Amino acid sequence: MGCSSCCGKTKTTKTEEDEDWPELEDGPIADRQCRDVVFLIIFILYLGGMVYVAYRGVSQGDPYRLVYGVDSWGNVCDRKNTPIPGVPLSGRDMSGKKRTLHLDPGYYTELLKTHIIPSFSSDPDIVVCLSHCPNETLSSSAEVDAYMARTNTSLCRYDTSAYVSDDDICLTPVKPHTSVFWRCIPDSVVMMVKGMSGSFTSLLSGISGGSFTQKVISDLKNTWVEILYLAAIAFGTSVVVVVLMWLLAAVIIWMLIFAVIAFSIGASGYSWYCWYRFDTRYKGLPADQQTEAERERTQTWLIYAAVTSAITLVLLLVLLIMRKRIQLVVQLFKEAGKALKCVPCLLLQPVWTLLILVGTVGGLVLIAVYIETSGQPNVNNQTQTVSYEMEKSWEYVRWYHIFGFLWISAFIVACQDFVIASAIATWYFKRDKSSMGCPIATAVWRIIRYHMGSIAFGSFIIAVVRLARLILAYIQSRLRGKSGPVVDFVLKVLQCCLWCFEKFLAYLNRNAYIEIAIFGHSFCTGAKKAFLLILENALRVAAINSIGDFVLFLGKLSTMAVVLVVGNEFFQGHEDVNFVFVPLTVSCAFAYAISHCFLLVYEITIDTIFLCFCEDCKENDGINKPYYMSTDLLNYMQKTSKIMNMDKQKKKKKEETDLATV
Repeated sequence: MGCSSCCGKTKTTKTEEDEDWPELEDGPIADRQCRDVVFLIIFILYLGGMVYVAYRGVSQGDPYRLVYGVDSWGNVCDRKNTPIPGVPLSGRDMSGKKRTLHLDPGYYTELLKTHIIPSFSSDPDIVVCLSHCPNETLSSSAEVDAYMARTNTSLCRYDTSAYVSDDDICLTPVKPHTSVFWRCIPDSVVMMVKGMSGSFTSLLSGISGGSFTQKVISDLKNTWVEILYLAAIAFGTSVVVVVLMWLLAAVIIWMLIFAVIAFSIGASGYSWYCWYRFDTRYKGLPADQQTEAERERTQTWLIYAAVTSAITLVLLLVLLIMRKRIQLVVQLFKEAGKALKCVPCLLLQPVWTLLILVGTVGGLVLIAVYIETSGQPNVNNQTQTVSYEMEKSWEYVRWYHIFGFLWISAFIVACQDFVIASAIATWYFKRDKSSMGCPIATAVWRIIRYHMGSIAFGSFIIAVVRLARLILAYIQSRLRGKSGPVVDFVLKVLQCCLWCFEKFLAYLNRNAYIEIAIFGHSFCTGAKKAFLLILENALRVAAINSIGDFVLFLGKLSTMAVVLVVGNEFFQGHEDVNFVFVPLTVSCAFAYAISHCFLLVYEITIDTIFLCFCEDCKENDGINKPYYMSTDLLNYMQKTSKIMNMDKQKKKKKEETDLATV
């Protein structure tokens, strides 16, 4: 199943399985069938199960338990509560009392030592709701009673009117507290955490004279208009970068290659020069001055020189082998620019995907909050306290929802990949580019009508691997500090292997969606064809994924650089900005995200055109069955074919000469 001789390979005959593949006729296959229906049914049933889980979670859960907390008698802070049978202190109106206070002041100190965070609804000590955290040091019962009367804030159990020095009844001792996420935490613990987190924030606060966090928020508030302007500039710059990659692809790629070669040779030469200088100096020293440090420095530069020389040699050999494939990368960049010029709305596809993804993820996270707060009150008859405990079955529901979250998010991204691939495949295989119609709408229709099952299948595989990584990360967090170095190393290796496997599957899936977009295959058939094509064109794929991806990364950096320079000019005149790097960092983050959206489309476009090119070479011969590729791509292919034929003739002539000599 190689490409034709024009593509540099020998045309192979199709197998019986290949004969069943549909042939292209002026565009991707139009006569399609519903594929992977079983997985579509499974996906729909799973979504139905998630709807039921959401209904159960919303009916039983209460996010206020997580946001504001729960006291020891089942009262949710800042809510009107219903009485719980057998608990006299339940059913209280806690409106306005948004903060929780642990009466045992050592609770958070012990928490820092053990690093074990208990369930928010099953704290082991007494917890009360109150409107304000205590902010004074009170040393006597009279002072505490006076404070409670003055502030109308009780620091004791609800059934206690006077202060008692007992941490099961009242806060003992009374020290200043700070409200952190509606939890009253002793100032001593807060200062301890700040000390553990490092002195960077404190250093900046000391230099600027005030709270670093407050000044950061103030800077963002004072510069949000300029940040929006810079986001618009990033949008325009990204469009310019895409156009430049189309027009100057050859210049950019070859300049990049020459720069890498020059840097490698320069690094090697510099390393050898440093080694020679230190080696000469070392040998010229008297024997009593030839220290171990001098000898190690000389050996270190010798190692540097050897490593850089080896890397340079390998790099030169790789570029020598792949020099012809690099021309294909240049041509694919040009073709991608032409395609996006014909279908410019594709550049906005990641924006719609992002909006849908953010809305979906936000809804699923909210449902997860309801699930996590769906515990039922469990009354301790001895202490008459309440803890909310999740039913055993809800442990499985939690993982069910997590997997659904991973599956749905992967499904949305896969739909984007298919839409872009389908639109570009339509452009490639349409001989009359003006008769394409609306390829994006056609792609969406094909997803809904034929290929939702295939996309559900592919996204399911990705979700399974991500779930495995999530479980492994959970195991790592539970074993941190408890297992030996060997176990830690094995877990990190497994995590790395799973990450690599996920990246491989994501790449294979994307190419499978391209095959599905062209021929209407099922997912397994599309993945198989894509995998075989990648193997057949391994060197070309390596060139595209190395050089092409790095050029796209440089495009993202270019957008960030423009925003950085313009933003620096914007913010220099702002006297109300404390730290210029704060709005600049935010602006550069927006610039990178915007540029990534544009160049992600460019990347998928290049991958799609490459597979279309390979399929075009395989299915057509240019004589009886004309190629679909553009004139420029055809000229490149013919030029490459002539060079390879000349090489073959030279090799054949040399072999004949050698035989004649013998």
